Amino acid sequence: MKVNVHFYGFVRDVVDTSRIAIETSQDISVRELLDLAAKRFGEALRERLLSGSGELQANVRVFVGEHETASLEAPIIDGQNGSAEVKVFVLSATAGG
Repeated sequence: MKVNVHFYGFVRDVVDTSRIAIETSQDISVRELLDLAAKRFGEALRERLLSGSGELQANVRVFVGEHETASLEAPIIDGQNGSAEVKVFVLSATAGG
């Protein structure tokens, strides 16, 4: 399966690209996909996306297809062409007042 990963916001300065394709021989979870991306781009990406306990940072949003996922264990399902779309947003923290 081919997974097209789109990066938005404050993650793009870590990966220096807006899109990558990751080939996998099997279905994977969001966590496994992020682990593969972190192996490619290094610990700076992992630190930008995940907390010390391994959960998504509060300002990170991940969409599989058109639906936001709250779980890193959510499966990434094949799209119609043997590929899937994943969008990773890292939003800027805002100050309230």
